[in-house]
Parts: sequence; structure tokens; C-alpha cells
Amino acid sequence: MGKTLILGATGNLGGLTAAHLHRSDPQSLRVATSREAGLRRLDRRFPDAEAVVCDWNVEASLVEAMDGVSKVLVVTPDIVTDESVVTPNVIRAAREAGTVELLVRLLGMPPGFTLEQADPAYVAARCGAGLHVVAKPLLDASGLPVCYVNAPAWIMFNLPSFVATDVKANRRIAMPASTDCPRMWVSEGDIAEILAKVLSADPAQHVGQEYVLTSPDRHDYAGLAEVFTDVLGETVTYVDDDQPLREAMGASFDQLMTYLSHETGSYAGVRHVDTITRMLGRPAETLADYITAHKEYFQ
Repeated sequence: MGKTLILGATGNLGGLTAAHLHRSDPQSLRVATSREAGLRRLDRRFPDAEAVVCDWNVEASLVEAMDGVSKVLVVTPDIVTDESVVTPNVIRAAREAGTVELLVRLLGMPPGFTLEQADPAYVAARCGAGLHVVAKPLLDASGLPVCYVNAPAWIMFNLPSFVATDVKANRRIAMPASTDCPRMWVSEGDIAEILAKVLSADPAQHVGQEYVLTSPDRHDYAGLAEVFTDVLGETVTYVDDDQPLREAMGASFDQLMTYLSHETGSYAGVRHVDTITRMLGRPAETLADYITAHKEYFQ
């Protein structure tokens, strides 16, 4: 059996997934980073695994990384990814490798949402579903053995990224009101565990599947503040304030706001399916669970 390649293993979800696989069989794992400096991080985190540099904007780099690989995980980052370049490169490299039995692609888009339905500004923002409506039809038409893990929700690592600083300092959820809506939340830990489960299994079990990961609960910002209040034992309130998000996103703030202005509506019709519990044999991690486990970010 060939190796399992994790593209973007220095990222959050790629790294967490690689950690699951590393515990069971480090020598079958190949972890990739786009930067030479990332190799040292990968070598320290994943001893006995093979660490490589791979730039998915360069087809030849992907071809080299996929040599002898039987399973591939692709998780593309927001803001910086051009799916019209990256996804065709991945497809051509997998074809040239000739050994790929399963290509697992992470999505975050409403099931059935298409490029034709998406506002061009939404797609141009290169975030979330704006990326995935470009990538998915290319992969669907590729003839490759593809499996999708789709989380049409906010991933809980957005809490440390977007709200932790103000919760800790001022006991506020400070986010612009124009981005508010009742959202499903799914933890990065649950997503990574499912990705690892798929990559560890017989590829034939998962080719052609789309596993949709959702939550039975939705929280707007005020509801999120209530969860923080319950867990921290101190009152946390929601305020309409875009400054913390501006500071977190820097030059990418307007790009993200363009995406969020469309995202607030496009995810509203997503229905809950109990995929996480079914695949992991336990309840999904809740927001309260997550905040409790990561109190150091918020207290």
C-alpha cells in the first residue's frame, strides 16, 4: 500500500488529521508544506513520517509529492487560494502519479450549491463556499476516486481567531452586525477525526461519497455570548463592532466582509444530518464543550 499525503500539513485541519494518522502508522505518512521553513516544524511534530515541500500552484511540485501515494487529503486555505489553478494542478498530478486510490477533499458549502448560483463577488472573495463551488465541479468531472468531507458551518477555531481577544479583555463578542446570522458550528477536532477515519479505511468504502458535517444547534452572536456566559461564569455580551475583526484580518478585512455578506444567506437552508455521531460513534463536540476545553484562550 502506498503512502498517505497530507497537503498543507502545517495548517490547522491538515495538521490535526496528520496527527491522528501519525499515531497509528507514521511511516506510511507523507506531510507536505509549501515553505522550506515548514519542514522543520513538520519534522518535529511528525517524527518518522516523510516531510516534503510541495507548492500546489506548481504542477510539477505536486507530481513529485504524489509519487507512490495512494491517498491524498486536500484542504485549501481561504483568501490566498486560486482554485482555478490549484484544483486542475491536483487533478493532473494525481492522474500522472497513477497510484491514487482516494482523493479526499474538504468542502464548506451548502450541499447542491453551484457556481451558477453564486454571486461573482462571493467567488472572487476566495473564502469557504466561494472556493469550493469552483473546485467541486472540476473534481466531479475529473474521473478521479474522490470523497468529499463537507462542513457547511463555521469551524470552532474561528473563536480563537475572531473573538478570543475581546472576550478575554472585555467580556464581549465584538463582530459586525452585518455578518450576524444563526450559524451551525462544527469543531476542527471532529472534522479531523473524520478525515483521518476516511483516510485510514479501504478506499473503496469512500469513493464517490460526500459526508456532510453539521450541528443540531444554531447560534447567532447573541446566542454565542450566552454560551460563553454559561461556561465562563461571567456575563459576556454581544456588541456590533468591526474593529477586532479588522485587526485580526488586516488587509484581508474587506475580502472577508464581501464573503460574509453572502454567506449569511447561503447557509440558512442547510439541514442537520447526524453524520458526526454516526461516523465517530459519539456525540459531536458542542460549543460549550469547545469553550470549556480551550478556556485558556478566553479567560
